[in-house]
Amino acid sequence: MNISAMLLLAVLAAVAGCSSESGGAGGDGGTGGGQARSCATDISMGEVQMFGDPTPTNTEGIVFDGEGALYVSAQDRSGPDQLLAVAVDGTYESVAEADSILGLESDERGILGAGIQTENLLLIDPSDGSSEEVATGLGEPNFVVTTPWGTILVSDDRPDVGSILEVTRDGEVSVWSDEVPTPNGMVFSLDGAWLYVAATFDEAGLWRIPVSGEAAGTAEKWVAYDTSAPDGVAIDSEGNVYVALNTAGQIAKVDSEGSSTTLADEFRGVGPASIAFGQGDFDPCSLYVTSLFTPQMYRVGAGVLGVEK
Repeated sequence: MNISAMLLLAVLAAVAGCSSESGGAGGDGGTGGGQARSCATDISMGEVQMFGDPTPTNTEGIVFDGEGALYVSAQDRSGPDQLLAVAVDGTYESVAEADSILGLESDERGILGAGIQTENLLLIDPSDGSSEEVATGLGEPNFVVTTPWGTILVSDDRPDVGSILEVTRDGEVSVWSDEVPTPNGMVFSLDGAWLYVAATFDEAGLWRIPVSGEAAGTAEKWVAYDTSAPDGVAIDSEGNVYVALNTAGQIAKVDSEGSSTTLADEFRGVGPASIAFGQGDFDPCSLYVTSLFTPQMYRVGAGVLGVEK
């Protein structure tokens, strides 16, 4: 989200509720290196725990790479944004910085970062902090997802302009779909037949776009969330989709029939932003959550395995 949107949501969140008290962090949150994936026992389904040390500023983007390493983006209005590497015990270090880093995705080349303030898409090497532009002129790029066919989709959530752009590995940009108003978080279904998209402001809700080959079909509003400001999304190994409802202070769970229930509702005043299931030594049955309004990360028990990278 851009700065104006953040300020608007902060006002709405302040009106909506009280500050969060989410309980202490418990256990190591992990499954152990090299072990079969199984749910950690220190958190129950729907339970919210604070995770790790407070970060320098609020965080938004979150991604695990193919090796199970966790990265989050920290936004700083007084200086460059940071890419933080977060250990399983919640400690972190800054591994890169850029003028703007928001939504995150990983591929075999490194970490992709959407520069919402700089209109670009970056490829960041967290091993040395270097970065290069993959594409420019993207409007207000917010969220990033790689496609099953090897390109990159980037959401531009500007009102009246919002579109999902497709970026090739060579940096060529085209409009993949312009039918979801103010698109934000995105995730593909398990079979790749649908792209689920959170619309944050206009026609707020969880939308879905049928995928035929590499082309987008006609988008439909699948679940309405009114003024809850849907933000980040994730999917589990059973095909359920999870949506961070920013101003509502909730994490919603949507089943294959489009029925939405509340997984966790202890985030008022927190602004849950992006969510990702644990990988590697992190609990594969927990959603790790960034916060738009506080310098604290969180963990929510989902009770089901996320998709393994």
